[in-house]
Amino acid sequence: MISKLLPPAFRQRYGWLLGLPVLALLWAAATLQAQPEVERAVETAARGGIGRQEAVDATGETWFRLAARGRDLHVEGDAPDVASRETLLRHLSETPGTRRIMSSVGLVEEASPFVWTATQAREDRIDLSGSRPAEIGRTALATRLTSDLPASVTLADAARAARGGPRDFLAAAAFAVARLRALTPGAVATLRDTTLSLQGEAAGPDAYDALRADLANLPAGFSAGRIEILPPRVADFSFGVERRADGGLILTGFVVSEAARSALRRAAQEAAEGAFVDDRTRTARGLGPGVDPDALTRFALDAAGLLRDGRVSFDGARVSAEGNALDGQAIAEVEALLRERRPPGVSLGRIAVGAAPLSPYRVALRRDADTVTLTGHLPDAAARERILAAIRPRFVRERVVDRTRLAAGAPGDLVSVLGSVIPQLALLANGELTVADRDVRLSGESLYPESGRRLAATLPTMVPAAWRASATIGTPGAPARRDAESCRRDFAAETRAHPLHFAPGTSAFSADFYPVLDAVAALAKLCPDLRIEIAGHVDPPGTPREKPAGEGGAIQTTASIDKAEEAKDKAAKDKAAKAPPADKKAPGKATKAAKSDKTDKAEAAPAEPEPDLARLRAQAIVEYLLQAGAASEQVAPASGTPEAAVRAVAFSVRG
Repeated sequence: MISKLLPPAFRQRYGWLLGLPVLALLWAAATLQAQPEVERAVETAARGGIGRQEAVDATGETWFRLAARGRDLHVEGDAPDVASRETLLRHLSETPGTRRIMSSVGLVEEASPFVWTATQAREDRIDLSGSRPAEIGRTALATRLTSDLPASVTLADAARAARGGPRDFLAAAAFAVARLRALTPGAVATLRDTTLSLQGEAAGPDAYDALRADLANLPAGFSAGRIEILPPRVADFSFGVERRADGGLILTGFVVSEAARSALRRAAQEAAEGAFVDDRTRTARGLGPGVDPDALTRFALDAAGLLRDGRVSFDGARVSAEGNALDGQAIAEVEALLRERRPPGVSLGRIAVGAAPLSPYRVALRRDADTVTLTGHLPDAAARERILAAIRPRFVRERVVDRTRLAAGAPGDLVSVLGSVIPQLALLANGELTVADRDVRLSGESLYPESGRRLAATLPTMVPAAWRASATIGTPGAPARRDAESCRRDFAAETRAHPLHFAPGTSAFSADFYPVLDAVAALAKLCPDLRIEIAGHVDPPGTPREKPAGEGGAIQTTASIDKAEEAKDKAAKDKAAKAPPADKKAPGKATKAAKSDKTDKAEAAPAEPEPDLARLRAQAIVEYLLQAGAASEQVAPASGTPEAAVRAVAFSVRG
């Protein structure tokens, strides 16, 4: 049809051109069909001309990669040495049907620094480049890396073999590649000698948290280099502060960075005033460009500080508050804060804040080194002035800080009770006075133990009958005071586990006495209310008795014997003084009578009693405990006679 439309002269001269498109189509079809066969034939012939011994390296893997493109052979890889490379190229050049040899074969050389890089090109492909240790084959490396990856992920390994790789390279490379799965495409992990660097954007909040935890536990022998992980971007950026009734704070939602999280935690700890802070925030991007993240978190904490319990939340655009305010005064303060002082870029959301009766009604006074701080609630301004008037004369050197708020519901005699107990806080070096409804508690440190004990004893008498008061006072540097139950328990355990036996006829201590007595004395110092009685033991009948004077090393006392002698002498003198004067007219008779009286008394006087050995032993232990630090009112000998069958010192607690 086309040939008929052309002029006859044109058809005769150029008609053959009409067959060229058909010829081109035939050539293209033949090429597309025949080229794969040609390439396979050329590649097969090339591989057949290379011996196995020449093709593998020390790892047992083929060290080169060969591909035919048409009749051209493309070869790449890292030859173990120059001779291996030349042998390979010679064999390839002798392959029948080969037109050209395109070689990019290099040599295994020393790499310093040794750098290996893994790049997440797509979600299903990771590219490897740089240098890999020559002793680790390409196949062995791929097998190890893919063991921690999904089956859909492929590796494109263009890394060259080199010497100088770090020890445990396989473990570090596998760790780095596995971490790439937590990042979006474009992320890069690099091993530079024994340093691991990682750059990229986290795939999500969970992946970001997991990645930070993993990077804190790198493989042994490797350290962190340049770590630049961008937080994930979220569409629903939110933030919230929840305040519990006990004053604790729960932080939820997102923060924009780890630095912002640290600043938030510090501010929350200060706002909680000693209560717990539970940080549940996560790091992410997505906050509006016009919102200052620091201003937003400070604003939320300020608003939560006006709540007794409730929540302040930001949903990405609006800020809302709900819950119970500290008091009726705080309701208006919360509304004014949210309506008038919101950060730029934040709109007003829902306000649902009420006030519940205060229970318990609290007020506290704390004394520090140079500050006295009054917090809590007071019934009215007049009560506040009365309390401040009671504080200022007692704390003239400290700065008085008033942080109280006004609220109804106070006990009727709150102000008078505070006025009577505030002077007691002034007696302490530091401390705190707290009132919760009708419960008064004083705690702190006194410079003098006796003053602290006296204060703890008298404080309960300073409040009305319907009130309760207690004090816990310590002394700097003094050991902690033990409770009565633990004191009794430890005393019984120590004395029963190590019974003490005196050697027959003596009150001298043996070596095993001292550890037990030292432990009892130390316990007495920790337990001022502990009252101890000690009873010595008697010896079996017939035991020879040693003289007390010969008992070297014993802590003894002869006070009872000396006092008996003194009393005897004194009685004799008194009797002589009171006797009537002798009859001068019968001196001989008087002398004879006196001699007869002396003879009768000598015959009638009983033998002098021997010292009480059991009591001497008890007294020796008492004196040792006193010297070791026990108070005089804490230890005493037991009264009565010890049982004859008892052969050990008996310790007991009085009261």
